[in-house]
Amino acid sequence: MKKLIFTLLLALPLGLMGQPPHQMGEKMTPEQHAVLKAKAMRLHLDLTTAQEEQIKELLQNQIQAIKAHREKAKTEKLSDYNKKLHHLEQQLAIQEKMKSVLTKEQFEKWKSHQERKKYMAFDHRGRKKGKNIAMKKEGRSQKKW
Repeated sequence: MKKLIFTLLLALPLGLMGQPPHQMGEKMTPEQHAVLKAKAMRLHLDLTTAQEEQIKELLQNQIQAIKAHREKAKTEKLSDYNKKLHHLEQQLAIQEKMKSVLTKEQFEKWKSHQERKKYMAFDHRGRKKGKNIAMKKEGRSQKKW
């Protein structure tokens, strides 16, 4: 009986290591990302087809610029300051272009959605590390599962 349990305990890690890595899904092209984001924005903001096409083009250019900057940052080993500066410049450029494409109401809705996404990402990042900074500031206790 002991030999059987010992054999099973040795075989379990080997069986787990033999599993293929978990695939997150297929990689999408920048065009596919842009189309999906533009369609989602069309649903969320009630865009016209002309606005959707302009936004799709804008998003496609943004995705390609981000990809190019990441490659540049890897090869040249840019500082954190330069990376953050480029990111903020990109955000300002996108905001200006969105302002020109969207109506005032659509832009306000888009802006509030961007703020919500930013907050949710920050909140999720805090929970992932075991600390919810927003809850600690408010003085609420975290749930213990």
